[in-house]
Order: sequence, then C-alpha cells, then structure tokens
Amino acid sequence: MLELRNVDVTVNGGSGDVPLLSEVSLTVAEGEALGIVGESGSGKSMTLRTVLRMLPRGARTTGSVAYRGEDVLGYGRDQLRRFRAAEVSMISQNPQAALNPVHPIRTYMVEGIRAARPGTGGAEALALSRRLLDQVGIDDPDRCLRAYPHQLSGGMLQRVVISAAVARGSRLLLADEPTTALDVTTQSEVMAILEDCRAEAGMAMVFVTHDLDLAAATCDRVAVMSRGRIVETGPAAQVLASPEHPYTQMLVRSKPSLDRRAGSEEVA
Repeated sequence: MLELRNVDVTVNGGSGDVPLLSEVSLTVAEGEALGIVGESGSGKSMTLRTVLRMLPRGARTTGSVAYRGEDVLGYGRDQLRRFRAAEVSMISQNPQAALNPVHPIRTYMVEGIRAARPGTGGAEALALSRRLLDQVGIDDPDRCLRAYPHQLSGGMLQRVVISAAVARGSRLLLADEPTTALDVTTQSEVMAILEDCRAEAGMAMVFVTHDLDLAAATCDRVAVMSRGRIVETGPAAQVLASPEHPYTQMLVRSKPSLDRRAGSEEVA
C-alpha cells in the first residue's frame, strides 16, 4: 500500500543544508500496522509529514513515496487534495491542533465526511458523525457535536479525532503519538477504540510512538529511527525482544520494565 524508498528531506539552515530524513525506506501492506519508534527528534513525525507532503517551507525531498503504486511526490494540487481528503487520515499528537477553535465539533465532523465522500448529504454526514461518536464511547453525541473544542477534555477530543479519521473511509491511518498527554487509563481506552475502529474499517496504520511496549502490543512490525534514519526493522515482538542495532538495544534497556511500572502504580 505504502512504500518509501531512500527518502531524504533537507532544509536550508543558513550555513548549509540540514538533513531531516536520510535514506528512509519502509513499506506498509494492506491492513498492516507498522510502528515507528525512537526518541524525540529522531524523525518519526517528519516521516508521516513527508507522506502527506506537509513539510517546512523550503524543504527539499528526494527519493520515492508511493501510495498504491502512485508517486505521491509527483501529485498535482488536485491529486494531493483528494489524497489527503479520501485516502489518508491523520491523528496528530495534539487533537486541538486539528480542530478550529471557533467552530463546533459538528462542523469539523460533517465537513470532513463530505470532503472525503463526495455526494454525501449534510443529514447523512451528521447521522454518521453521531453513530461514530457513540461507537468511540462518547455518551451524548449530540451534546458533543454542539460543543466547541475548549469545552471537551483531552480524552474526548482524541475520541473525536479518531471518529473523524474513521468516518472518512480512508485506507491508511497515520497516527502520530495519539495517546500523548493522556493518563494511563485514557490511553488504554483510546488505543482499544483505535484498534476496534481500524479492524472494522480494514485500514492500514503507521503508528508513531516512543512507548516500546505499546508498539509491541499494537503493531505487526516496527521501524526504529535515530537521527533521521531507520536503523532496524522487523516483527515487533522480535525487534523489541532481541534488538540487533546498538540504538535499539539502548532504547530497550532504558524503558521501564512492566514489573517496575506495575509496582509503581500499586505504590501510587
């Protein structure tokens, strides 16, 4: 479904070119979940933004980004708009960044559905919005649809963004740290909702996270990034249980053990 081959992204840093991504290659099959793990600044989010061609002004991209055999880097304006509207959905780290603070949730949901599904009427889009909000555990969808982003909690906003991503009927979901800043209980609920929605819709997913245990539990394969490069890839359980690259080994050693995490929760 998605293939990046030897992708480089550079920007002009004043004194010369600054590499953001270097020789990034990865693939995502239909229905597969690929995790991208690494520390902050390793290039995980930049990789997702490259797929969507949402890069800093002046950035230069070389290599190949292919979606279902088509060259995304060669898309014209209309092709790129259709690609972003109907084929790929994105869940950002901060759900508030995806929502216009002066519009209610209803506008965000309905406009997104109608843009992704041409010919869908307003009433039909509203009914689908209501059904999906209920599916992700929002008790009063109508109240939620009337609300503005600042009137909802972080957990509810994340549920709204997940609903919108699923509502568009996209084939590929790009999830950029979707549980950041959520408490542990809400994280678990959001990931369960995301997995249920993804399975029901048959979407493939690229899941960016710094949480190795979460990647192992959620993804079929993982790609480990360091300094804008992918240093190791493979089945999630295998890579995280028997890492080969020194950087991956360092990440595994530095993560809290499950026993230690459970013990701290009991003390708390």
